[in-house]
Amino acid sequence: MTIMMMSLVVTMDQRRAVRREMIQQMEQGATASDVRRLCPIPIHRTTVYRLLKRVEREGEQAFVERRHGHPTKLRGDVLTWVLEYCQSHASASSSELQCLVAERFSLSVSVSQLNRVRAAHGLSRQAPPREKKVERGPRDCLRIS
Repeated sequence: MTIMMMSLVVTMDQRRAVRREMIQQMEQGATASDVRRLCPIPIHRTTVYRLLKRVEREGEQAFVERRHGHPTKLRGDVLTWVLEYCQSHASASSSELQCLVAERFSLSVSVSQLNRVRAAHGLSRQAPPREKKVERGPRDCLRIS
């Protein structure tokens, strides 16, 4: 394995290439400790073994970065609908949108998540235009003496 000098920021492509190279070395007989020691990205020995098992199980798909934590609820058709609705109804509140998503897709999404999605796509709520008050002349006041 060649030692590559990498910057502090490692791109996903660089990480994927290093992982492929590590697995090739393991398949050629190197130990996980040796591979880990020569790796420019800090990685635990057990992680090397887990990656090797995933490659055996999933093949090339094992090298794809996956999201950690909870999967996103707003994707695909739901996300498309939400974005289109927000574009056509700029004054709709996120709580309104939450009810519509629940009715239409049977999906429970928090208001804060809807706000994050709207902000990420530049679709923040626009306050509806207010009607101006009609100006009236001076009122006659009753005077009590």
